Amino acid sequence: MGILAGLRRALGGGSGRGESDSYWVYAQCKRCGEPLRARVDLRNEPSQADDGETWIVRKGLIGDGERRCFQTVEVTLQFDGSKQQILDSEVAGGKLITEDEYLALKQAPDTDSSGS
Repeated sequence: MGILAGLRRALGGGSGRGESDSYWVYAQCKRCGEPLRARVDLRNEPSQADDGETWIVRKGLIGDGERRCFQTVEVTLQFDGSKQQILDSEVAGGKLITEDEYLALKQAPDTDSSGS
């Protein structure tokens, strides 16, 4: 429940501590299946696109190493001029997932069979 409230604050207001200037991105590594998340600071990270109207953010997400996979999942997000809506996204090395999928994958028991 706290995470959902945090996401609501991130997209539609905040407590005055900068949450309204944040966006959380969730992805899953295609190599090992590890769920990943990263915070985008909308005040500092976006770069203005060549069209002069939209904003681009590129993030490299790497897991914690528990699965011995250090592949970088490259996420590119294109925001509208107000940085409130995502217009386009690209992912290399994985796929975007929802916050609910991220939470479910984090709670699922590790099914890695690399111990053989």
